[in-house]
Amino acid sequence: MTTTFAFIGFGEAGQYLSRGLQGEGAVVSGAYDILFDAPDGGGAKGAAVRTALEERGIPAVASPADIAAGADIVISAVTAKQVAATGDATGPHMKPGQIFLDINSASPGAKREASVSVNAAGADYVEAAVMSNVPPHGHRVPMFLAGTAADKAAALMTPLGMDVEVVGTEIGQASSIKMIRSVMVKGLEALLVESLTAAHRAGVEDKVIESLGESFPGLDWRGKAGYHLGRVALHAARRADEMEEVSETLRDIGVPPTMAEATAKQLRMCADMGLREMFIDDLPEEITPFVAAVSAKHSS
Repeated sequence: MTTTFAFIGFGEAGQYLSRGLQGEGAVVSGAYDILFDAPDGGGAKGAAVRTALEERGIPAVASPADIAAGADIVISAVTAKQVAATGDATGPHMKPGQIFLDINSASPGAKREASVSVNAAGADYVEAAVMSNVPPHGHRVPMFLAGTAADKAAALMTPLGMDVEVVGTEIGQASSIKMIRSVMVKGLEALLVESLTAAHRAGVEDKVIESLGESFPGLDWRGKAGYHLGRVALHAARRADEMEEVSETLRDIGVPPTMAEATAKQLRMCADMGLREMFIDDLPEEITPFVAAVSAKHSS
């Protein structure tokens, strides 16, 4: 049986996932992106999304209400702030037997809110926590699934080469893992930005990295820092949004989000510096261009 997917949100994640799924023989029946609703069609970003759809032979769909027609699995790949609204806009138009797969980095509370309209229509809401960067894994990126239909979703996804693990039947179990893990993962990125920018300005960048290697042997700190700073350069805004969801998650379970809030602030600062625009066409492989740019922004 051929599994049919549809996408709400067709940014980096949607494009990588759709390419891999089509390569496995799955059908992608259509995609909707909020950029389509902008007065100018989303400008250059909207044009890039439409080009990506045309290249894959995927129809552009006019609204979330129309996206579910004919799809076995509707994948929600939007921003954290749009998670609940996307569920509300799509859920009433789904039918029993269909799966709404929410892969967004959002708090358990936001996931539960998004599930209400989907479940009310008799469709199945399944949350997915994406546990690594989509590139370079593509559709094989590791995911944790939770929800009453998580096993059903896994049975459809696994034959297509997707790396999924069911972690529970309650909405919020997968996203709790993702959110709490991000305190460490995104926190490390914020620490690297602050520490290495300071090291650069003090003229001791090489010695600081050398010392990190001595304190934590076995880790290629220069390579690790270069990779993570590159991800910050391109995706700081999205990461800041995620850390705000992390903070909400921690508050909900009674843990003060001290580090999560500081990380969100650091990443938001990087986003506001315009680093994405600066590096998107020429992402440096070395640490120095990134920290030099941040240092220059601090001075301006």
